Amino acid sequence: MPDTYSVLINRDADDTVSDTEAEKKLVRKLDTRLLPFLSFMYLFSSLDRSSLGNAVLDNFEEDVGITPDQFNTCVTIFYVGFLIFQIPSNILLKRFTAKRWLPLLMLLWGAIACLHATVRNYTQLLIFRFLLGFFEAGFFPGVIYFLTLFYKKNEMATRIALFWGSTVAAHAYAGVLAYGILQLRGSGGLTGWQWLFLIEGIPTVLVSVIAYFYLPSSPSTWTVLTAEERILAVSRLEHEDNKHTHMTLADLDASNKKQAVKALTDWKVWMYMLMFFCGSVPNTSVSNFLPSIVRGMGYDDKLSANLMSAPPYVCAVIVMIVVAYSSDRHRDRAYHATAGALICLIGYIILVVCIERPTLYAGACIAVAGIFVINPIVNAWLTSNIAPDMKKSVATAMAVSANNSAGLVGSNIYRKSDAPRYCKLFLL
Repeated sequence: MPDTYSVLINRDADDTVSDTEAEKKLVRKLDTRLLPFLSFMYLFSSLDRSSLGNAVLDNFEEDVGITPDQFNTCVTIFYVGFLIFQIPSNILLKRFTAKRWLPLLMLLWGAIACLHATVRNYTQLLIFRFLLGFFEAGFFPGVIYFLTLFYKKNEMATRIALFWGSTVAAHAYAGVLAYGILQLRGSGGLTGWQWLFLIEGIPTVLVSVIAYFYLPSSPSTWTVLTAEERILAVSRLEHEDNKHTHMTLADLDASNKKQAVKALTDWKVWMYMLMFFCGSVPNTSVSNFLPSIVRGMGYDDKLSANLMSAPPYVCAVIVMIVVAYSSDRHRDRAYHATAGALICLIGYIILVVCIERPTLYAGACIAVAGIFVINPIVNAWLTSNIAPDMKKSVATAMAVSANNSAGLVGSNIYRKSDAPRYCKLFLL
């Protein structure tokens, strides 16, 4: 078991590293065959959850007959569904394996995303947003757990950052993509926002079917790898002291239930949750309202605001991957997570004290870059130091639940009365 100092003060426990050429080749294969596909799946999750914010640009509220307050409630109810199903989903993933469970979740949230095109009133929208959050809830923590079956502890931060980069990239071009799709208003008798939900939802369903046939249950069963690579994929993780096994319903009793309870009562897990929450409040708020912040800098029309919202996310992807790589290379988590928080703080200070538009925009790029550094590092920190298997699975879901609890706060701290500078928010 890792000692308390190594877990919560700074470094990963058990940093033994093997540098054989065969292992490097295997890791490169995982990086090019497995990780990009999982990132591609998560990209659709980000697009489907953000489509509602873009639909507003096409008179969505007027067409459906809802007020701005009701719209905000629908944004918030998404996170309620997220919180309810996050931990149960990761337990069920252990029962059904990632090969079955992750594509099933994707199929269900893709279908719900498509059904958004049929919304006619507030109640329907509320139900669909809740269900969308409910079915998307288990995907991210499920993938993080799934990656621990393939990667070592000192490889995880970079891979989580690369995986997380898909959602950051989705933020970068979602607004521009939506702007083009919304121009279809009137085509085929549909509004622009109906086209938006369908065009972003239908591919999600199709990719989920492909995922079922492509994803492996474990490294030892993945036919993409050679027989020698499958043996190496399993053996190189043996020193990590983690046992990854398929579970039956009976396995959910006794020791596995005890490990789930241990995760719920471990103070270290709750500390990780606190770090996730603090890092996620600015994350969720900026993700939802960056176009409004950019518009407040003087980029007044909708297209300019959407276009100028993309570069900060591009900066974020680059900085996030560089810092995560450094974290893995130096086998350090605490200092690198702190560096992300300091970068974010510098950006916020610029946004509060400066008035020139180029400087404000640079501040936004710096702040967004720092925001997205924190959580991949903390996530790798947690998965490196929590064991055994069931406890890690539940702890990961708990941490991501804290992330989405922050969404309840982050989605409600921007007020129109604070526009156009939103200085109160940045000080908060």
